[in-house]
Amino acid sequence: MPSKKSYIPLYADECFPVPVTTYLKSLGYSIIHAYDQNFIQKSDYFHLFTSKKLKRVLITLDRDFLYYNQVNLDSHPGVIVISSGSATPPHINKICEKLLKNITKNFIKNSLIKATINKITKLKQGVVVSEKFL
Repeated sequence: MPSKKSYIPLYADECFPVPVTTYLKSLGYSIIHAYDQNFIQKSDYFHLFTSKKLKRVLITLDRDFLYYNQVNLDSHPGVIVISSGSATPPHINKICEKLLKNITKNFIKNSLIKATINKITKLKQGVVVSEKFL
């Protein structure tokens, strides 16, 4: 189970695989899936607003979030976009596990994080502010 130090409350949108949500829950992460809330066929902006309202980091596979430069993430818990290449749950599980062990709630806050199997890229308003290799 993650320590309190690495506690990151998550909100998964419709694009995020339910089996990965279940896997992260089994590791002790607090994660709510859009399907659990019956938030089906909602817009990306709806999920952004909902994650902010719930005070949870939005986690998604939807790469559209990478191009929403005009979205202001000030006072937002943050957004994580998993860029996996392969959308199979075991592959996404590996990325999430590596990612969540290497970041904190404060690192994500007000930012967009792009995560691959080998790298974490932090962006603010479309500009890369840091990169970390895993």
